[in-house]
Amino acid sequence: MRPSLRLVLLGVAAFLVALVIVLPASWMGRALPPTATCANWSGSVWRGQCTGLSWSPGAAKQPVKLDSMRWQLHPLSLLRLQLGADVELSGAGVQARATLLAGRNHLRVSALSGAGALDHQLLGALPAGWTAKLDARDVEFELLGRDVQRIAGTLTARELTAEHGTRLGDYELQFAPQQHAPFTGTLRDVGGPVELKAQLTIKADRSWMLDGAATLRPGSPPQLGRMLDQMNSADLQGRHRILLEGVVD
Repeated sequence: MRPSLRLVLLGVAAFLVALVIVLPASWMGRALPPTATCANWSGSVWRGQCTGLSWSPGAAKQPVKLDSMRWQLHPLSLLRLQLGADVELSGAGVQARATLLAGRNHLRVSALSGAGALDHQLLGALPAGWTAKLDARDVEFELLGRDVQRIAGTLTARELTAEHGTRLGDYELQFAPQQHAPFTGTLRDVGGPVELKAQLTIKADRSWMLDGAATLRPGSPPQLGRMLDQMNSADLQGRHRILLEGVVD
């Protein structure tokens, strides 16, 4: 690269860094999806905060409300016509942090870790009335438009509870890094009344299938047996075949 061109690029980078430091945080409102709103902005585009964040996941669902969203921008990502930032969310029983990289029709989330309450409103695959405490560790995913390009990391659902208060135990879902769809993760129990071993497969179009087997442990509540029998009768070894499918909202 010629010295003069290098100086020009360094000058452009310095200008962009200075610009994002000066611009008010409210400019970040342009990066929010149409279904998200922020009550108050503070700080700058480079390092700022939104309080009173509200997001509507779907027409038939209640808005998700968070106390605050903090971020620190990666200014050099603007040179690639992308928006990169370290983001931290808190509120509504959720604490999470991650690194985001967004471009035209593209979103990559990496180093996602956090914890929060989970229900049908946040995860459509969870039956209505069911709840859990979700822990995320080193989760990474990538979307191109609405298609899934990458999934990795570990999710743990603790104190999974059915609609009428039946405790179902704790479960762990782990995706090893994979280069192409479909992405296959391992789902297993980590304590509780049900022994579960299954595979969760997610295709690029966000359709999913859960295939595995569940066995009741001694002393499990009778309601669990009835729930499993509704899906599939037990075989001679007491295993219930689990086969579910759907599409991630």
